[in-house]
Amino acid sequence: MSTSLYNSQQDEMFLWRRLCDGDRDAFGEIYRRYFPLLFRYCIRFTTDRSLVKDMLQDFFSQLFLQRAGLSAPVNLKSYLLVAARRKLFRYLGKSAKITGMPDEQAASLFDLELSPESILINRQHNEHAARLLQQKLHALTLRQKEAVYLRFYENLTYEEIAEIMGLKEVKYARTLIYRAIAELKELLAPNESALMLR
Repeated sequence: MSTSLYNSQQDEMFLWRRLCDGDRDAFGEIYRRYFPLLFRYCIRFTTDRSLVKDMLQDFFSQLFLQRAGLSAPVNLKSYLLVAARRKLFRYLGKSAKITGMPDEQAASLFDLELSPESILINRQHNEHAARLLQQKLHALTLRQKEAVYLRFYENLTYEEIAEIMGLKEVKYARTLIYRAIAELKELLAPNESALMLR
């Protein structure tokens, strides 16, 4: 384990212990660090930004109110992603008037798109390639999209992805991502020569 990663985890555990002791500054710091990450992830499941914001406000409020009964997570980032995902699925179930929406049904809402920045880079040359890649991303299964997002957009480990997505074994997270990459390569390969000839 690298020193910087170790220091980061130590810092998170220190913040977490302070939160559990009722320290509002620690709670504020956790909120500041993780609200944007959780929002970016949850908004992939629904276009209703207000619902996601309301859900996250409720999520963080409950986190503070129930702090005394919380155990220390091994990885704070993974813990918060798992908990926010579950809460979002409950919110989506209520908004759709479906009680106990299964994870698979809620996960089927996941959407993965290129960020606006990546589409705008070197626009003249890459516009066609970005459109093509976006089409290929849409061709992935919904579970593959979510796994790819967590791995390459949020830089999570396979272990964290397996935990967040409720996969029984880490190898399933690897398989999802490897297959997604293989499919993207396979789909893009026939078009690469066409792009080079332009």
